[in-house]
Amino acid sequence: MHIEQPAFVLHSRPYRETSALVTFLTPEYGKVNGVVRGVRGGRKSASQKSAMLQPFQQLSLQWREKPNNQSDLLSIQNIEMSSLRFPLQAEANICGLYVNEILYRLLFPQVAIEALFEIYQQTLYQLLAAKQRNDQAWSLRQFEFQLLSELGHGLMCDEDIHQHPILSEESYYFYPQYGAVLSSLDSQQKGVLIQGECLLALTEMRYCEACLPQLKRLFRTVLAEYLGNKPIMTRELFR
Repeated sequence: MHIEQPAFVLHSRPYRETSALVTFLTPEYGKVNGVVRGVRGGRKSASQKSAMLQPFQQLSLQWREKPNNQSDLLSIQNIEMSSLRFPLQAEANICGLYVNEILYRLLFPQVAIEALFEIYQQTLYQLLAAKQRNDQAWSLRQFEFQLLSELGHGLMCDEDIHQHPILSEESYYFYPQYGAVLSSLDSQQKGVLIQGECLLALTEMRYCEACLPQLKRLFRTVLAEYLGNKPIMTRELFR
């Protein structure tokens, strides 16, 4: 059966003499790994195909689904460019690469995530429209929050671990596996310290400039639970 899907490139590396091993994000099949042939070498067609495999350019992929295939590696038969492209520049480009890296590392191959495909495109739109660094940071925090929800690891930010409403004027220690604990009642105090107002702003997807540093620390801690000890490479680019 022939499959056709819109897709974005998440990651690409050389494969054998003239091919590339490319990880794509698709709406109906999620993350797919495919071999794209004829992308390296001196031919003009190779340069054209290689140019298509750049991040933030929507493509149309075609491959043949093989019954009883034990490998998640696809042989991509055809690639075409669409008119949708996000020409991210400078820091916005690094933010986009960060989003790609998080998806590449967290998603399992060929798991349907249609809502996440839309969230990804919306994040690219926001990064493209961002006028300053705080706008970019808020776009990333919204993406991280929605990503965790889609993966079944959503953060409970409107109630504490005792199911009491979060109070905007109070401070809390947030533990990734459990949730928020009122700071005055937490004897351990080993979670991420965050204001109740910031947790509520996140729940409501409401921009709060003062909360951005706290939300950044929160998501760095939460994502580390799932990413492990391997550093996120795109963070180094900001430095």
